[in-house]
Amino acid sequence: MTKAKSNVMTDFVAPIVVLVLICAIMSGLLAATNNVTAPIIEEAERRANEAARLEVMPAADDLDPDTEDFLLVEVAGLPDAVKEVYQAANGAGYTFSITTQGYGGKNTLKMTIGIDMDGKITDTKVLSHSETAGLGSKITTDAFKSQFPGKDASLEGVDNISGATFSSNYYRAAIADAYTAFDMVKG
Repeated sequence: MTKAKSNVMTDFVAPIVVLVLICAIMSGLLAATNNVTAPIIEEAERRANEAARLEVMPAADDLDPDTEDFLLVEVAGLPDAVKEVYQAANGAGYTFSITTQGYGGKNTLKMTIGIDMDGKITDTKVLSHSETAGLGSKITTDAFKSQFPGKDASLEGVDNISGATFSSNYYRAAIADAYTAFDMVKG
């Protein structure tokens, strides 16, 4: 048997060129897909955030679909966890979009918190989390959430979840950040 001569072009260069072409085509397809889906995802996220604001501050709903229920408040020096602050257009209070550390790591707990003009929590809503299923994820249950409406910054009388102290403490820390922002925007 004779051994075929090795050709550098067919053995090394051709496979590299083919792989580069495949990567370039796939990158182009991914970019095109992103251009199509990014606005759709952004709009869905905007609507979800608006619904969360109305859920934690139901008194802000003026029932007129042609007017905004919330106005974005721009304030320098907010805590890092506070991503957005909205004031109810009718003066009912403020909502705070929080992205903070959860048991799952940095930026894994996303919440919306409503605080009325008297400094009382109207409601809280967890938008997403990476807490331990069945344990830390209990921060999303009504049994835990129902402790917060009507409470002030002291959170007196609020109990942690047994066995999920870290998750409970992260939740409370998010509320503390909301109160820090509340003091800044209300003042």
